[in-house]
Order: sequence, then structure tokens, then C-alpha cells
Amino acid sequence: MIKYVFREDEPIRIKAAAQANPQVIGETLAKLADDAKGELTPKAVVDAARKKTHPLHAHFEWNDALAAEAYRLDQARNLIRIVRVEDDRTEDGTAPAFVSINDGDGRAYRSYENVQRSADLQIALLKQAKRDLEGWERRYRDLVDVCAIVAQAKQKIEERLSKSETRAAA
Repeated sequence: MIKYVFREDEPIRIKAAAQANPQVIGETLAKLADDAKGELTPKAVVDAARKKTHPLHAHFEWNDALAAEAYRLDQARNLIRIVRVEDDRTEDGTAPAFVSINDGDGRAYRSYENVQRSADLQIALLKQAKRDLEGWERRYRDLVDVCAIVAQAKQKIEERLSKSETRAAA
């Protein structure tokens, strides 16, 4: 039997997380995939979870007003992410107009210009990039040759972060 667990290095971002049982969720998702010849889609999961007695039901927002607002927030995130600014310093000549940063006060989007002018925001962004690469390495650790390249990128970020922190402290 497969033992299902949650990742320890990441918070559980689902409704009723305190009651979430990784074994039940994993087995339920595996059964849905098996029933669909190995293919698991978010739509199939939601459709199955609609039934109040379904093991996954409690992990979804069924209040349409709250779910609609959450969907609109997701749409707003997508709008923010697609806008770019022209920047000759980048490979394709553009950069994101807004960057999502967790700067200690919470996660928010900051303008590209604002990040370029702030040592603290640059440090926060570099730390975030390092965490993202570490997460990527964990997810794809079996791709050894690719992970070696990611390790080089992580080293570059660490060097840049060290320089930025030294400048900010001065």
C-alpha cells in the first residue's frame, strides 16, 4: 500500500487543512484517477467532491459568493502577471511590470521600478528566488543533469544576495 503524506516544507493551503488526512486524500485522488484510466483532472475532483458525503467535500468552498470572490482574486492575479514593461537589460527586452514579493508584511505585488530602486525589496526577491529554486530542485531531483544547472543558478543568486545584503548593511 502507498503511504501518502503532505510536504513538510510547505504550508497546507486547502480549506479545512487542520482536518486534512493525506492518506484519505491521496487514496481518494488515486481512485478518481484509476476510474478515469489514469487521468486526474481538477474538474473530475470538484465534480466528485460535490457530494456532501465525499471525503474531499470539506476541502472546497461551496458558498458560491465566497468562491466567486476567490475566483475574481485569481483573475486579478492573472491580470497583474501578464503586464510587462520594456527593459533593454533583459534577454527578451521586457520585464514583469509587477513582481509578487513577500516582504515581511505579507505578499503583495510591487512595481518593477519600485523593486529596482529598493535594496530591501531586491533582497526579498532574491530570497524568494532562492526558495523557488530549492523547491524546484526538490520536485525534480531525479533530473540530475538539470538540477546541476539549477544549482549553478542558485549559487549565482546566493552571491548576488550576499552582495545586496552587504550593501544594505553599509
